[in-house]
Amino acid sequence: MKNTTTLIRIMLLMLILLASIDSLFAVRIKDLAGIRGMRDNQLTGFGIVIGLNGTGDSEQSVLARKPVVNALERMAISMNSNDIKGRAIAGVIITATLPPFAKAGQKLDVTVSAVGDAISLRGGILIATPLRAHNREVFAVASGPIVGIPMGVELPAAKAFIGSTDYVFDPRRNIVPTVGYVIGGGLVEREIELDLNARTRIFLNLKQPDFTTSFRLSKIINKHLGDGSSRSVDAGTVEVSVPASYLGQTVELISRIENLEIEPDAIAKVVLDERTGTVVMGTNVRILPIAISYGNLNIRIGEEAAPVTPAAGAANIQGAPVNPDLSEKNNVILFKGGVDIKEVVNGLNKIGISNADLLEVLKTIKTAGALQAELIIK
Repeated sequence: MKNTTTLIRIMLLMLILLASIDSLFAVRIKDLAGIRGMRDNQLTGFGIVIGLNGTGDSEQSVLARKPVVNALERMAISMNSNDIKGRAIAGVIITATLPPFAKAGQKLDVTVSAVGDAISLRGGILIATPLRAHNREVFAVASGPIVGIPMGVELPAAKAFIGSTDYVFDPRRNIVPTVGYVIGGGLVEREIELDLNARTRIFLNLKQPDFTTSFRLSKIINKHLGDGSSRSVDAGTVEVSVPASYLGQTVELISRIENLEIEPDAIAKVVLDERTGTVVMGTNVRILPIAISYGNLNIRIGEEAAPVTPAAGAANIQGAPVNPDLSEKNNVILFKGGVDIKEVVNGLNKIGISNADLLEVLKTIKTAGALQAELIIK
């Protein structure tokens, strides 16, 4: 009886461990997919930065002076562009991102970039500028002081390295003084209407389209909401019909769906960084049987067979292999059939192969058509 109880406890412990192992590879649906229509919108505008200490656009640039003249005319002040002296102003492009469900009155961070020959925007103030979407409609207005540009990025002309103006940019500083930020400087004026509660269907768009992941996503939703609640439309889209119990409460339904966990699938990939020698491998990467002679290395991947005659001058590789799928015979490194690329990389690293040689071997395997994965070289 005691032995039976102990056995039951061991089996329960094993089930718990297996469940925890499976959960390690599961991710939330909200990290894999998003609701169609819920996306950011890019806003842009052209504006003027004022109050610069001699680092703005030159007098030959009309990008800033003409808009200033137009603005002054609206204030009943008439003047010519040539009457604006000095370099206290600069023409800039303002960019911002309008998030979904942004409401009127909310603030946005904006980026300000010079488009003329300004040297630095430090200390300047952006005057009120409308920000428009691609359809030319105004969704926000931006204004405020420029931040994010520290002191010392511009030098007096007497100490200049380049140029002949009053102030120039010091190229030794790894800072771009013509790009700054206005934190909270954008004010939302118009909302993008998106009424989710009125919908009877919602669409989940996968961030990384994959047929297997799309099918798994549809299957797990049907498991929790009932058969027929969702269907996989294609590799990147899953359609969900809002159940009767959730009509008018679509937000609650989305919250429930996005917190479900799923094990995603992915295409086998290998990423090689030639600058650092880094090799990043995905899952399901396999290598077909192949024999390689590279320098003083002779590598065979596949079922064990007669030793390959080593290349002339091939060095004898010392050291007992640890990987059971790796063996050494007559200067030939043998990997038994069915190995994946991780085992090959580990085996080659254990015999002291250099990063440069490892990258060349992997590229050769891909060129020969034996690497069953997408190879990305950086």
